[in-house]
Amino acid sequence: MPTRALTARLAFAWALLLGMGGALAQAPPALVTPQTVIRIDTAQRTDRDGRATAVQLPEIVEREPGAAAPLQRTWRTEFNTGTQRAGLALYLSGVHGHARIVLNGRALRDTITEPAAPSPRAVNRLILLDLPPHLLVEGENRLEITARGEKLVSLSTIAVGAQDVLRNERDAKALAMVYGPSVVAALIGTLGLLVLLIWSRRRHEPIYGYFGVASTAWGLHTAWTVAPRTLLGGAHEYVWWTTLDGLLVAMLTIFCLRFVGYVLPRVERALKWAMLGLPLFLYAGVALGLHDAVDTLARLSMVVTVFIALAAVARQAWRARSLDHALLVFAGLAAGAFGARDWWVSEFGRDNLPVHLTPYAGLPFVLLLGWFLIDRFVRTNESLEALNRDLESRVAAKSAELVTALDHMRAARDWADSANRSKSSFLAAASHDLRQPIHALGLYMSALRQRRLDAPTQDIVERMDRSVAALDSLFNALLDISRMDAGALVPQPRAFDLAAMLHRLGEEFAPEAAQRGLRFSVRIGAGARPVAVRSDPVLVERVLRNLIANAVKYTQQGGVLVSCRSRDASPLRWRVEVWDTGPGIAEAERERIFEEFYQGNNAERDRRGGLGLGLSIVRRLARLLQPPLALHSQPGRGTRFVLDLPATTDASEPAAPGAMVSTLHGTVVAVVEDDIEVREAMRLLLRDWGCEVIDGGDAEEVRRQAEIRTRVPQAVVADLRLKDQRDGISEVAALREAFGAALPALIVSGDSAPDRVRLMAASGLPWLSKPVPAARLRAWLHQVTRRNHQQETAP
Repeated sequence: MPTRALTARLAFAWALLLGMGGALAQAPPALVTPQTVIRIDTAQRTDRDGRATAVQLPEIVEREPGAAAPLQRTWRTEFNTGTQRAGLALYLSGVHGHARIVLNGRALRDTITEPAAPSPRAVNRLILLDLPPHLLVEGENRLEITARGEKLVSLSTIAVGAQDVLRNERDAKALAMVYGPSVVAALIGTLGLLVLLIWSRRRHEPIYGYFGVASTAWGLHTAWTVAPRTLLGGAHEYVWWTTLDGLLVAMLTIFCLRFVGYVLPRVERALKWAMLGLPLFLYAGVALGLHDAVDTLARLSMVVTVFIALAAVARQAWRARSLDHALLVFAGLAAGAFGARDWWVSEFGRDNLPVHLTPYAGLPFVLLLGWFLIDRFVRTNESLEALNRDLESRVAAKSAELVTALDHMRAARDWADSANRSKSSFLAAASHDLRQPIHALGLYMSALRQRRLDAPTQDIVERMDRSVAALDSLFNALLDISRMDAGALVPQPRAFDLAAMLHRLGEEFAPEAAQRGLRFSVRIGAGARPVAVRSDPVLVERVLRNLIANAVKYTQQGGVLVSCRSRDASPLRWRVEVWDTGPGIAEAERERIFEEFYQGNNAERDRRGGLGLGLSIVRRLARLLQPPLALHSQPGRGTRFVLDLPATTDASEPAAPGAMVSTLHGTVVAVVEDDIEVREAMRLLLRDWGCEVIDGGDAEEVRRQAEIRTRVPQAVVADLRLKDQRDGISEVAALREAFGAALPALIVSGDSAPDRVRLMAASGLPWLSKPVPAARLRAWLHQVTRRNHQQETAP
């Protein structure tokens, strides 16, 4: 099947799966049953004039024209929990406005007394309260809920039941309604910025600029929609939120027209002028009291514009029988289907705060852009190959023009060097932006894994976690190569127990080998002599881990042996050998296996076969450590890697870290991060571990928060790249000046550029590459807590 056809079919299948997953996003958790939850869908509503009316929940009450603001309504109902009092909670799946909740005459929550506070939005409209046992009575319990808002108030159905059950229900709805769209917004917005970066270097192709602006606007619009608080307030919030929507529609329409070959300057100018005039039109509607009419006209115009663009794309797809055009039409229809479903649920559903799927409609466009860029790259690569073939034929046919041909080759070489530098610069810039949402996703995943989830959700979490782990493995491997190329990875030799390291690695890989039906053993021929060597234990373990992992991965039958024996030479050395009974390596491939991304037994690039970076990293690390690394192999019989390490008589240090303290409860951690999504994920994860979190976009904000809360940070986690050309290293220095020079600090970074790596290495601070595994972050915090405890208890 042609590559383009296969790509399009895979994109169709992926988009359909996303649509099905989104449609199921608002399904209630399987744990909620009538035996554990009391559902209340009727109540007595009392107006301000004291009139009581029996109503069906959920109910939405809007302020009548000319009525005084604010609008306030009270609902009263009763429920009977029998003799059960402990472990109960109250869950309201949608409350518009500030709320006062009273149980048996005692207030559980009251935000009506804060009229200046912004009205709750998004996830803040989901209310879950634990019911104190001493406030519950046997028989009927009276519940009174009062809501106050500027234009409307609303109350959902009421649920009373087990705390864990209702918490799972609230978390599932928050995930589908807010956190899922937030991740989608981050991905789409990041992709839009990357495309704008491409367009900034290819100004002659404005299609990149239109799509970049549209993607960025889509991401911002979705993030604004699910934000927990209003950004502007009043009419400004409505006007600029709708204007951003109009910008998205205008840019996306122009992109679609250009994508199918229609360049219509008048239409494009009209759309741009309409976009610029939209805020004035909306403000005029608000001032004249025609808000609803103006809003309807604006949205109808957007819908008509989108359908005109889709019709043009569909017409061209039908005429040209083009899969890429058909994919664009499908993405638009998917977005329309999601919007129709959201309108139906909002108008006729039984939920006054439903889960909307429209934010997820941006993912088909991500697939479209991925296909589009890959297709452009393939065609450019084919053009370059054709150019090289033509150059070679000219050099062979015209020996008399050798000097001219050499000039052309030098020019081509200079161009290739320039392109390679541009590629490196682009990858370095893209690394940070790509790692940010993946880093946030990894932190959210770690926090989510600590919660009680039903079996299907747990399975989904595990699958997502494996995907994040695969990305983490790729980024770390690439970062290791970047660090070594930058000269930032310097060995730190010391004496350590090699036997303990080998036994630990054996315990790690033995279960995997047994699962594959292989024999696995570690043999150490030391006799009475201690197996002590002098080298960098971290780098040595990395080399041995990669060699053993390769041996287990590529051995189908037989076994793997790790042996260690002394060589009575001068100087004394310990020889470590990794044997396997795998397929072996042909003589012609023994040098190629150390090249990046080369996999002799994985031509199909199956992800389970690895990335092809392990042996490349092994050779680079061996050169840093300077012990000889030898390879012996016989095809069909197996392979043996040999590593010689210098022996020492010095007292060896343990290669494994000491035991962690049992808890992080009460540890005050300062987080310096300018990315709101990453900061929120870090705050959620650290609080789940029991830490107190003081966070901010820079050191000054963290210092102010610490003064307000009268807390002194015990550890700092800072991002390297911050806004306004600041960096985490200087912000750590500012915090140490404020709270003490001994304040432990950790730098996290998504940058892989060599100069950034050298900067972090020269700072002397420990640092981790994004996405940071939660286990490594927690291990560092345990180490800091243990060191602080030792200092406090020292005489």
